Amino acid sequence: MSARRMLRWLLAVQALAAAGIALACRYWLGFAPWAALACGLGAVLLVRLAINMNNFVLSSYFASPTPREYRLGPGARLRLLGEEFVSSMLHSSWFMPRASGCRRIHPGSQAIPVLLVHGYGCNSGYWSYLMPRLDAKRISHAGIDLEPVGGAIDDYVPLLECAVNDLCAATGAPRVAIVAHSMGGLVARAWMRVHGSARVARIVTLGTPHHGTALANFGPGANAAQMRRSRGEASDWLRALADSEDAARRALVTSIFSHHDNIVSPQTSSVLPGARNIALGGVGHVALGCNGRVLDTVMAELDALPAVQPALLLVDDDAFMLELLRDSVAGQGWRVLTASSGTEALALLAHEPVAAIVSDHLMPGMSGAELLAEARRLAPASFRILLSGAPDDAAIAAALANGDADRFLPKPWRAEALLALLREAFTTRSTRGV
Repeated sequence: MSARRMLRWLLAVQALAAAGIALACRYWLGFAPWAALACGLGAVLLVRLAINMNNFVLSSYFASPTPREYRLGPGARLRLLGEEFVSSMLHSSWFMPRASGCRRIHPGSQAIPVLLVHGYGCNSGYWSYLMPRLDAKRISHAGIDLEPVGGAIDDYVPLLECAVNDLCAATGAPRVAIVAHSMGGLVARAWMRVHGSARVARIVTLGTPHHGTALANFGPGANAAQMRRSRGEASDWLRALADSEDAARRALVTSIFSHHDNIVSPQTSSVLPGARNIALGGVGHVALGCNGRVLDTVMAELDALPAVQPALLLVDDDAFMLELLRDSVAGQGWRVLTASSGTEALALLAHEPVAAIVSDHLMPGMSGAELLAEARRLAPASFRILLSGAPDDAAIAAALANGDADRFLPKPWRAEALLALLREAFTTRSTRGV
């Protein structure tokens, strides 16, 4: 079952409960219609508040010591409870029941694209407060829905791999940043265990139980079992995940957490050795996705990432000509990749998105026109240029006519003409939709 469907069912149950209480108050107790309705809604809200408060009570039994500088007075505790309750209501009753996986691409943006990964029992609607901030800075982003709700964390890895590939292809970026809440941070780490970290610019986790949480013992599902912490020990799955990571992989992670998290307990379970750990106070678990201080911290981590360097793929079966091409485009600020055949070029495109492709046409095996037709499918945002000493070839005319090739340059080409076309390529690509 999807989180959206589950939350809609829960909303329906709450609505029926509120209606039943309202009818009882109206016809059995003689309340006025407005008073009966207020009683029905109030009863449901009180139950929701009680559940929220119970999470704080349960987490207190397993809590780690709160450092002195993060201890709260009575007023701050009330604000903590109020923010967490409002956040829970908005996310579970409005944003997430209406949400589905989303993608927003900002053409021409050189910011590292961001993949948003939600936590346990949630969906992409959890990111309703962060996405406008990403849009304001023209950061391309996508959110995925991890389904089914109670699935094993490892079973979400293929979904994440597909989302990373799609986001790289759509933006032309070789790497992505992942922002993940709660269980989503463990999904990201499990994905790196399988697929490596070559496409990771940064992983920012919010309230992720890197060493498990005692409250997971009360949750259903295979993923809850994997996140459990019992008698001070993380689950076997979490320990195996930790053992699979080296220092370089840990250094890619920023773990943001709150000393007042009401789901991750002990709260210091979010501290990941070797990662950049950022502690906050006075923020509950769900509120991590909408609290201004938390979102400011997330954006600061993303702002610190280097801009995406445009990539250019050069393809020619003649080693001498390939070297001439490479020398001609050197010093332009483009990241240059080379391939000596169409097959080799496609292998590169499968895991290394590019902004522009320059290919010779007359090559053994796969021709340049055939390569660009396939490249158009794999990297639709790329700008594709054909080179050939046979300008009258019908395949070249067809490639230009149907859009597989954007431009043609006859051989022998001049460096000035090639650079002019490539500058046009990168400019055109910055406004090209995907």
